[in-house]
Amino acid sequence: MNAHSIDRLKEIFKNEADELIEDAEESLNALEKDLENEEFIDELSGILHSIKDSAGVVGFNEIALFAHSVENILDRARRGELKISKNLVSLLLKSVDILKNFIDFHYDGPPLDKQEIEKTQSSLNLFKGISDEPPFLSEKKRETKKANKIKYFGIHLELHEDAFLRGQDPLPLLRQLKGMGSFHSIRANIFRAPELREIDPTKNYIFYDLVLKTRSHLREVKDVFIFVGDDNPNITVSDISSRFVDGVDTELADKRLGEILVDEGFLDKEKVEQIAAAHKRIGEEIIEKTWVRGQQIEQALYKKQKSRKVQIASTLRVNLDKLEKLIDLIGEMIISVSGITRVACETGLQELIRRGDELDRISRDMQEQVMTMRIVPLESTFKRFYRVVRDLSNSLGKVIEFHISGEETELDKTIIEQIAEPLRHMVQNCVEHSIETPIERKRAGKPGKGNIHLKAYREEGKVIIHLEDDGRGFDPRKIYQAVKQNMEFFKGKIEVKTIPGKGSNFKIKIPLAIAIIDGMRLRIGARTYIIPLDAVVESFTLASLNLKSIKGVKDLVSLKGEVYPLVKLHSFFGGAETVPDNLAKGIVVLVESTFKKFCIYVDEILGISRAVVKNLQKNYRPLPGIIGASLDSDGSISLIMDIPGIEKLMGI
Repeated sequence: MNAHSIDRLKEIFKNEADELIEDAEESLNALEKDLENEEFIDELSGILHSIKDSAGVVGFNEIALFAHSVENILDRARRGELKISKNLVSLLLKSVDILKNFIDFHYDGPPLDKQEIEKTQSSLNLFKGISDEPPFLSEKKRETKKANKIKYFGIHLELHEDAFLRGQDPLPLLRQLKGMGSFHSIRANIFRAPELREIDPTKNYIFYDLVLKTRSHLREVKDVFIFVGDDNPNITVSDISSRFVDGVDTELADKRLGEILVDEGFLDKEKVEQIAAAHKRIGEEIIEKTWVRGQQIEQALYKKQKSRKVQIASTLRVNLDKLEKLIDLIGEMIISVSGITRVACETGLQELIRRGDELDRISRDMQEQVMTMRIVPLESTFKRFYRVVRDLSNSLGKVIEFHISGEETELDKTIIEQIAEPLRHMVQNCVEHSIETPIERKRAGKPGKGNIHLKAYREEGKVIIHLEDDGRGFDPRKIYQAVKQNMEFFKGKIEVKTIPGKGSNFKIKIPLAIAIIDGMRLRIGARTYIIPLDAVVESFTLASLNLKSIKGVKDLVSLKGEVYPLVKLHSFFGGAETVPDNLAKGIVVLVESTFKKFCIYVDEILGISRAVVKNLQKNYRPLPGIIGASLDSDGSISLIMDIPGIEKLMGI
């Protein structure tokens, strides 16, 4: 194998290993809440096995050996030889940290702490039963494993209503199926059963939907029903193995929470439709009405999230720089197509107009599809905070429950990278400064356990990230400088509320994408500008408003009982234009910045259009108050305003 191939394998290993480390932390956090859950233990064992095998392939043998020692402990727990405790979970988390350090070290990361590694390895060795099995599967074992491939069969078992009178019973059939493997899932449907007083004990009211995990063939499974099949046409068996990857049903990734709860038999379909019609959040609504237990909702969400992870892992990775270049090219194509459409309209050639409109539609569809390629879910970012809260609360002697929801909400990858650190800082502040110790909380009449909720959802074309806690609250100004700069980078907004003794509440509002925006085109003097449409609140003719001036300070506009600063930008960006003598002929645009609202005086509004944002800093020095430029279809250039930047520069 040549050096290029080895480097490529190492690159693949790094990407996969980083994801597996995140999965391991997530599973350990879940295991700590449910120490006897065999599913989490199985997942962890599979993760460590994958890291071990992959590390061996690229020659990182120390990683493979360390992963193997951790895997052995998990195997003992799977066999029932070892009981999982919170202390063991802490050791496993520390082991995962060391694996991450090993991996980073091989990719120019910091040096290894050998003393810490030896200490952790010694702790692992205290758990007896370490196997002498070599860390890599032999070729023979791989072939055997492949030959005995596990299959998944979807089975609908519905016996006739008079099945009992015919000597047919579903229970022996279910026992026979279980003897062939295990049930991945099973649901007894009782929806056609009458009220208790009307039940006839000779009637069969229940039917079953199940997924059988087995090494048997389809024919063998169908043979279970050979003696009842003729009388019961509603028995079906189908091979659904293609849906499953590493034991995870990939179809769940695209299902809504309500659909999963219905499929699991926890919720009636009619109730889901009732919630949807009322435009309410299903998780919160069904808990409030006590239709489904919180544990059942968490179970459904967990399955959906694991399915989503598998789905993401199976996708093709694309270099972000190449994707950005493609987005730029499509942006230029949209501008060119707009120019063609304009020329076609001027010439009046109907066929050219029709073709231009068709090309415009195709180019915009292409742009939307490419933009979605860099959209990723917030799940990975949100779940890393479980560990932050856990470790920090333990060190401070606090008891805190960390809740997340809406982690499937998707956002531009660049924005997620920018928001991750300030969001971590906000969560950390909630733990350190807002949530009290159990003793302090009881003195304040609160439960000893504090709560932090982190959720995301879409609203009015934005992604909302909502963080709140039930602590004593803290001064929001302490975190502004940690967050404000990042907000300005992607034109986000933040709302902060804190009630002493009750808690803190943060809302971050983020545009879905910033590369191509909808904007209001306007004229100020002889120049054209664009204001991002999501920053525009309203526009008015100045003649209809009350204009006030504070001598030597600023102009103010009275609007609907509120007073806002009025900004006049005619010469602000280096132009020679002067503000018109008669302001009453102009228009005022009320805009909303990161923290405040203010008005901008403009001479004319030219319309609403889509703008491709071009970064000026690649060729020119940064221009305060401007985020970029857009090339219009007629070849002219419009500068795109940075509303938070203007707020800052004008001292509003």
